[in-house]
Amino acid sequence: MANRQTRDLLREPPAELGKVTISGTQAGVALEGERRRVALCGPGGYHWTPARGDTVLVVKSGQEEAPCIAGVVEETQPEPGEVYLSVASGAGIRLKPDGTIELSGTFRLDGTLEVSGGLTVNGREVE
Repeated sequence: MANRQTRDLLREPPAELGKVTISGTQAGVALEGERRRVALCGPGGYHWTPARGDTVLVVKSGQEEAPCIAGVVEETQPEPGEVYLSVASGAGIRLKPDGTIELSGTFRLDGTLEVSGGLTVNGREVE
């Protein structure tokens, strides 16, 4: 009985916020103590690496309660219904609920650009 009580007292919460101490695909995070080689988790097709000093959500699962970084604390609040992907340099893609796609930063295209519909450059329509 005493052994179980001790184990329950030492048990970490299933999710908590921590600070990234080591950036990379096997990150370090300061929680109650520092955890190293913490995996990064995210939606399929989305690739990211939190920066050192980011505040991240760490969830723990499985019998061994293996930690996984699930996301960062957001400072930018998108409008309801929009999705915004960005990086610290200011480059970003904003998908708006009205169907508008906004790109910011330098845009490089490797491939073919096809335009169907009108094209406006600096306020002027291009034919």
